[in-house]
Amino acid sequence: MQVSDPRAKHWLADDANFLATLGDLDRGLGGLDPGLESPPLPPRSAPVSSETAASRTSARVIDAARALSAAAPLPSSAAPVESRPRPLLDLFPEWALLPESAGPPASPAPSESAAAAAADDAPRRPRPPMASLSPEPAVLPQLQALTGETFYGLPEKPFSLSTDPRFEYASASHARAREELLAAIHARGGPIVLTAPFGMGKTTLCRALVQGIDRRIVTSLVLEPVQSFDELLKTMLVDFGVMAREDLAGAPHLTRALLASTLNTFLESLGPLKAAAVVLIDEAQNVPVDLLADLGAALAPGTPGAGVLRLVLVGQPSLTKRLKHPDLRGLNASIGQRLTLGPLSADEVSGYVSHRLSVAGGQGRLAFDDTACGVLFQLSAGVPRTVNLLCDRAMTLGQQASTDLIDGALIEAAASDLDLQPAAEGPGPLGRVLIAAVFALLVLVGAAGALWASRDAVERTIRQWEQVPLPPGGPARQLSVPLAPIPPPELIPDNLPRRPAI
Repeated sequence: MQVSDPRAKHWLADDANFLATLGDLDRGLGGLDPGLESPPLPPRSAPVSSETAASRTSARVIDAARALSAAAPLPSSAAPVESRPRPLLDLFPEWALLPESAGPPASPAPSESAAAAAADDAPRRPRPPMASLSPEPAVLPQLQALTGETFYGLPEKPFSLSTDPRFEYASASHARAREELLAAIHARGGPIVLTAPFGMGKTTLCRALVQGIDRRIVTSLVLEPVQSFDELLKTMLVDFGVMAREDLAGAPHLTRALLASTLNTFLESLGPLKAAAVVLIDEAQNVPVDLLADLGAALAPGTPGAGVLRLVLVGQPSLTKRLKHPDLRGLNASIGQRLTLGPLSADEVSGYVSHRLSVAGGQGRLAFDDTACGVLFQLSAGVPRTVNLLCDRAMTLGQQASTDLIDGALIEAAASDLDLQPAAEGPGPLGRVLIAAVFALLVLVGAAGALWASRDAVERTIRQWEQVPLPPGGPARQLSVPLAPIPPPELIPDNLPRRPAI
C-alpha cells in the first residue's frame, strides 16, 4: 500500500510539461527549428509490480528519453560535427537514471538501437555504490630520497667505507708496501708482517694484491676472524680450490690430521710446477696465540709447506706485541720481512679524492678545491678512512646547498657534524724556541729554589773557602838584561881589531 503525501515533492518524470519540453531541448541542441512540434510520446508500458516507486519513475524517464531519441531527425552530413544533436541516452546513460540499487551494464552495447532493444529484455541489475563509480585514484610510484650520488650524477658512492680494490690509491706508502710484499712473496722467505693503524687501507691493499698477483701463486685471503686451526685449514682448502665448500659441509667430522694431510699433499704438488701458495690473514692481532703457534709449526723447516706456503700477517701495531708472546718465539724469530703502511701526505689528498671520484663515475660535476683538500689533511692527518667520512658528509651538505664545489667551509661543517677534531701537529720553529726558553727558565727557577733551601750550607762553604791560606810564592823571576847592540862596521874605530872576513 502506497501513501500519497500531497506536501511531498513530485518527480519531474511525472510532470507532463517537463516531458514535453525534453524533445524541444534535444532538438535545440542540434540547431533544429524550434517551431517543430515534439513527436508524440509512445505509450508507457505497465510497471512491474515488484518494482518500487522510484524504479517505476526512472523507467518512465528512460522510456521518454528513448522515444525522443528515436523520433528526433538526424542532421545532414554537411552539418558541422559540433551542431549534430547528441542522443539523450548519451547525455544521460540508462544506468545513471536507475535507482541506487541498479548499476551500469557489464559490457557496452554495439549500437544504440541494440542497446535499447536489449534494455527491455535484460533484467535490472543492482547499481553499485556511488563510491565505486568514481575513478580509482592513480597509484603514484614512491619516489626515492635524493642522495648525494644522484644529485651529482654518480652511479655509486665514491667515499664509501668498502674495501673494493678498484678504489685503491697508489700513494707513496701503499705503492712501496705493495712492491715489498710482492718481492717478499716471490723470494720464498719466512713469514711477512704488515702493520698499520686502523683506517689506513690494509684490507683494500690485500684485496688488490690478491687480484694482481702472479697466476702461478694460489691465494687464500682470510678476512673473517678464525678461532681454530681446523677452521683455518678448511678455509685454505676451499680458497686454494682443493675442496668445495659443499663437500666440507657434507663432512663436518673431518679430523685435523686428515685436513692437514690433504693440504700437505696439495702443497707438494706445487713444487714440480714451480708454483706457490700464499695465505693472508687480516686483523691478525685478534688471532688466538695457539692458532699462530700451530701456523708457525706448519711452516717449520722440514715440513711440506716450508718452501711452498707463504704466510702474511696483516694487523694493527698491537700485532707486534702479540708476536712477542713466549709461545710464539719460533714464529717471531722466523719472520723474514716487517712492513708498515703510512698515511697520505699533504700533497696526496687531492689525488686521492680525484681518484675515488673518477672510479665512481664522476664526470666533473663535483670538485674539491685546494682549500678543502688542505682542511681534509689537517682534520684527518692523512688517514684514508677519515678522509672518506669527511668527504661523504661534505657531499651531503653540498647537495643541501645546491653547489658543485666543495670548499673548506663545507669540510669544517662536515667535521662538526661528525664531531671530529683537528689532528695534533708538531710545534713550529717559534714554538720550539718558546719551549726552550720555558725549559731554561724552569731550570733557573729550580736552581734558585735549591740554593735558597740550602743557603746555610752554602754560606759555610763560602766562609771556608775564604779561610784557606794562599799557597807560598815561588822564587822571584829574574828578568833578562838586553845586550848592547853591535855597531855597524863603518862605525868601528880603526884602533879596534876587525873580524876577519869569511
